[in-house]
Amino acid sequence: MEDNNADRGKADDANINISEPQEIQYWSEKLNVPEEVLKNAVRAAGTSVEDFSEHLTQNT
Repeated sequence: MEDNNADRGKADDANINISEPQEIQYWSEKLNVPEEVLKNAVRAAGTSVEDFSEHLTQNT
């Protein structure tokens, strides 16, 4: 199977992967948050977009 870099960041819209720079950029833009806020919130709440959003709502 060929690795297609163009698809990175969009493969799983339910989870945020902060191990990949492309995913960090994608989610930061999609969720309209700075990259550091994104990474810190994922570390605190987990990779689920739903948990991430709930964490941000409770902590801003």
